[in-house]
Amino acid sequence: MPELTETKMPESINEALKILAYNDYFYADSLKTRISPHHKDKETVTSLAEAQYPWTEKQAKLAVVILKRYLSKFQKHKMDIKQLLDKPVYDEPFRVIDFAKSIEKYKDEDEESLIDIKFPYNKKIVTLIRCLKNKKCLPLGYTKYDGESKIWSFKQTDVTTYYLTLIAIRYDFKFVDPTLLDEYYEVRNEIKDYKTPTAKLIGGEIIIENAPESMIDYWDKNLKNKKPLLQLDALKELRIKTTGINIEAETYTAKKLAEQNSQKLWIDKKEYSRDEVIAGLKELDCFPIMMPVTGDISSIEELDDFWAWIKTFERNGIDPLNEISWGFDLKEPNNDTLGGFTLSKKFTKDQRDDVFELHQMSKQFKFIDQTTKVIFVRNRIPRSLIKSKIKPRASLTTLGGGYYSAGTENLKRLLENLPKKLYYSDSRPSNWNWNDEVIIKL
Repeated sequence: MPELTETKMPESINEALKILAYNDYFYADSLKTRISPHHKDKETVTSLAEAQYPWTEKQAKLAVVILKRYLSKFQKHKMDIKQLLDKPVYDEPFRVIDFAKSIEKYKDEDEESLIDIKFPYNKKIVTLIRCLKNKKCLPLGYTKYDGESKIWSFKQTDVTTYYLTLIAIRYDFKFVDPTLLDEYYEVRNEIKDYKTPTAKLIGGEIIIENAPESMIDYWDKNLKNKKPLLQLDALKELRIKTTGINIEAETYTAKKLAEQNSQKLWIDKKEYSRDEVIAGLKELDCFPIMMPVTGDISSIEELDDFWAWIKTFERNGIDPLNEISWGFDLKEPNNDTLGGFTLSKKFTKDQRDDVFELHQMSKQFKFIDQTTKVIFVRNRIPRSLIKSKIKPRASLTTLGGGYYSAGTENLKRLLENLPKKLYYSDSRPSNWNWNDEVIIKL
């Protein structure tokens, strides 16, 4: 097919995207110079081009991201849209979604399908959202909450499509994209014969049955090639019962942890030593772990407990100087106080030196990377953890009697969403019930 002799430059991002979407006669003979969208982009490009309403700001940004991928092909057809991409112009002002309660499905810049649900605080709706997050087999990282915009974001799966739409219908949410309702009815028809996912040990490998496609996909990508003990331990994250599956382990603690159906566990320090706890976590590949700390060291007992854990890590192959990170600074001791607290009894020079060394460690060792095994936190998420993008695998609450001050909402939410929440103390955390999940004794 001959090349176009006169080329009209697109004057807006909307026009450029329509060229990409409808270009059956807009390319040269060579297939290499087509401005045809890749098959992975085609559905999104067509959807944006055929939008019946003005774009939202999210849709506009996505259109720019897609067009940047095809800039060189536009330039081959004498349409250099680089300046337009640098300073985007649109046919119409953005459509602003300003509903008090709204639900929207869309694709982000990575072409991942998401559902945003926005609403003013309502205890019943929050409880339902958390029930979906914690009870419906959603893998770690499938949901997040933006406190400023009051928006919950979920990766779109059959499960999230069904339950979020159900919540939206029940509480009269506005649907930004009505096609979400069509997808909801499709899922509803498919789950009429739904069965609870189960797991079996077959030929030394755990096989899951009756699971939705999204769960099977997650299992194949992340867990299928792992050791059976690690597969067993992961079942609780997917809310699949571990009952009746017997797998040998090198340590008794690892076996007990893996066999538990609950993610929140109390470990009685009268029955398990520190070394047994750390050895079990190592066998289950639970590092890095987060260790919440209530505050500064205020007694000799707390000082001894802190050092006991440092030595435990060291005995189990964790280097305190290279593999432990501190998310806060311990106060410096002086002749009258220990870390800012006046003591009721005298303390020795060695004890003062011990807390001074901890103080120095807390000041110097902040860095977090792939080698980090332990992260001490107090009242906020460490900036170094955010920058590292490392995902902790468990929290171990022990310093300060097995309790901790949650600090910011972001820290509390992070700790609650970890695959394991362990409490190591000599008395059971009583009357604690987070998200309807009681802390079970190991």
